[in-house]
Amino acid sequence: MIHLVKFNEFVDNSSDIIESKMQEMKDLVDGISNGSDIIYEWENKNEHELVVNFTKDDVSLKYEFDMNHLHLTKTKNGELVMDKDIDSIEHGLDILEKDIQKILDINESRK
Repeated sequence: MIHLVKFNEFVDNSSDIIESKMQEMKDLVDGISNGSDIIYEWENKNEHELVVNFTKDDVSLKYEFDMNHLHLTKTKNGELVMDKDIDSIEHGLDILEKDIQKILDINESRK
């Protein structure tokens, strides 16, 4: 007698996606900086709390993205300017990327 056993494996690759997207943005910032005062730092705390610090000239931005609760906040020079629930991790990462591109005056065609 042959018994077939099927295992359902859940693979969570969200950390890989996040790391890849954050590295892509770092490369973009590095490629555009050309000696400008630009700082870009990110940290994925506890595998669900993404913190991105971005500073260009006299503008300092901090994004805090709770990926478990799909909640994104943005502070500009210490003042809360965005506090919203979002649809997905990809949506949150897209918001971050487009915001940083806007600050760097980059549009999709220039990338």
